[in-house]
Amino acid sequence: MIMNYSRPQGLDPQQLDPAAPAADLDPTGDECQAETVDVDGTPWSCTRRPGHTDDEHRAVFGQLGDGPAEAVAIAWAYEWGGAGHGPASPEPVHTITVTITFPETAATGVDADRIAADVLANFWECDHDHVRVAVTSSTRPA
Repeated sequence: MIMNYSRPQGLDPQQLDPAAPAADLDPTGDECQAETVDVDGTPWSCTRRPGHTDDEHRAVFGQLGDGPAEAVAIAWAYEWGGAGHGPASPEPVHTITVTITFPETAATGVDADRIAADVLANFWECDHDHVRVAVTSSTRPA
């Protein structure tokens, strides 16, 4: 992840930063929702309109309630950057389906969250906002 903008700490909490990028909010309130964590460990999700065509995600302060509601607090992107690499990318999407079937007695230590984390670990960290991992579990009679 590349940080493109982080609000200067010296600004008054309600002061707007003229150097901040535009919030690019959707009038209906829909959001991109790509997620990241800043260097202080604060989680952020992109509040820009869905389908923005570049790879820069932005989160406004209103999300955490500690600054001007529509002022951008943080903006981030990925190392490839540029148009065509954001959520509206025309790049083909690949789907891999893996089905694991096992008897109930073999389920010791099977953890859906860990399986999802293990799959995500196969991708570069900068790709994580573009990779979706869904693990579902069901039981049926043999």
